[in-house]
Amino acid sequence: MGDRAAEFAHPSSGDGGARPAEQLADVARIAEAVRGVVQARATMVSRVVDSEWLEVVVVAGTPSRDDLAGHRWRRAELEAILREAEQRGRLHLTTRRSVSYVEVPPEAWHLPGLLGLLLAPLHNAHGDLVGVLTTEGPVHTVDPDPGVCDLVELYVDQARLALEGLYERGVLSERLRLTDAGLSVLDDATRADDVPAMLDSVAVGLSRMMRAAATWACAEVSPGVHAEAASYPDAVAARLGPEVCTLLEPLVEECRREGKALTQASSPLLGRLARVTGHDQALLVAVGEDAEARGALLLLRLADDPPWSAAEHDAARAVARRIGTVVTRLEGRRRDQQVVDELRELDQYRRDLVASLTHDLKTPLTAISLNTELLESDRRLEEAGGHPVAAIRRSADRLAGLVDDLLALARTEEGGVSGRTEVGDVSEILRGACRHAEVQAQHRGITFSVDMPEQLTAKVDADALARVYANVVSNAVKFSLPDGEVRLTLRRDGEVVELVCADDGIGIAPADQAAVFDMFRRSDDPLVRIVPGTGVGLAISHRIVTRLGGAIGLESTPGEGSTFTVRVPG
Repeated sequence: MGDRAAEFAHPSSGDGGARPAEQLADVARIAEAVRGVVQARATMVSRVVDSEWLEVVVVAGTPSRDDLAGHRWRRAELEAILREAEQRGRLHLTTRRSVSYVEVPPEAWHLPGLLGLLLAPLHNAHGDLVGVLTTEGPVHTVDPDPGVCDLVELYVDQARLALEGLYERGVLSERLRLTDAGLSVLDDATRADDVPAMLDSVAVGLSRMMRAAATWACAEVSPGVHAEAASYPDAVAARLGPEVCTLLEPLVEECRREGKALTQASSPLLGRLARVTGHDQALLVAVGEDAEARGALLLLRLADDPPWSAAEHDAARAVARRIGTVVTRLEGRRRDQQVVDELRELDQYRRDLVASLTHDLKTPLTAISLNTELLESDRRLEEAGGHPVAAIRRSADRLAGLVDDLLALARTEEGGVSGRTEVGDVSEILRGACRHAEVQAQHRGITFSVDMPEQLTAKVDADALARVYANVVSNAVKFSLPDGEVRLTLRRDGEVVELVCADDGIGIAPADQAAVFDMFRRSDDPLVRIVPGTGVGLAISHRIVTRLGGAIGLESTPGEGSTFTVRVPG
């Protein structure tokens, strides 16, 4: 409980630091003069700390104990003594009470005997108590000399003026310090790149500004989005995670609605949170100044630290309001950057689309044009060395395949996968995928090795799954080496239908594997570039499988082949 203010500059006493030496000297001379006039053993002058505490700032003479300076005693005790004391003008005399100070339990130390106490409350022009002058006996309380009382009252006026000046100067100094420190905290906050970094900065800055043992800060990035939290020191965040922001919501809303700060004295929950982190005192303020709070600041102190002053309440609330604006600004900056990034990606997507379609559509159309010219002349038909109608058919089929892929992409992006499931034979769907790639496989001498049950019944979206299987099997055939083998395994794994499609083709480089399911992404590998394709088949398959609630994975080793695994609920 010891609350000694070393050198009269307790870090949280709210007096703005060390008191001016010349004013303390004036108070000390007045205290010594009063002691001489009433022939008391000691005279003490105490200042008002807040609504609960008084603090001894000057001691003259030899009191019953020699370490009174800096100790505190309760204003309630002063009021109780004044109620029982005999009033002589502005002076109060009593022999029945003595003062107990906060460092020593009440029963352990009092002024011994029925020694007299003379008390003179010191009020400013507004009637507010700013301090009290107290003498420690013996004081003649039966019939004091009126001249003595008048003289003491003159000294009391001087003590009041000196203490009032000391008080006003201290309050002004402290408020200026808090204002400057608050501006520094906000300046650092506005320099942060994002909300988490801003909260880290605020936690450190507020701990210094408020002379707190610890600070915990949280902010809701945007309505309905998870909160971010930070603390100083970091260990506090390990005990108070972002979820505490939700726990504090009723108290934070009370702070915002009533425009005030809450402490452990007004909220048992704050007291429990303080003790969880190894502290005893808590001060809570709401972040934001709009119709809705954006977060909270929780400042913590130890039991021996002084309570939060009114100036500290006001300063913490002012900073918290401005932090809400910073959070909004940072979130706006993040959204703007996200829009910029999305626009850049969209522009790149458009350019890739145009380049890919221009190349892949131009080639078959050119072939169609040339072969059509051959049909116009029998001589050219003879010189072609082959049947031009077949060439036209192949080119037309390739063009139709490109159009099908683009239509499938559009449907997938627009949520066109129906999601309608019905009981069907997945084995038959895989057979259809093999038939779809059979001509190309035969042309390149590639064989299928299929391991599947004759019938595998499952509840699936047959049309969507057929396109996925066709894309995966066709992809394996395209990138297999001539005379290679595509191995297909279809099985049920609990509630999931799994297809494993493995080839012994050129494989996929590790650097390209992460983007293999991205739209219009094709490897720069020359062996890949010579294989016709648009880079949309696997991307479409990935989107379809995701919408079906499944997953598609890849394992590949360059030069050895690739294995795709498709798993869908069934």
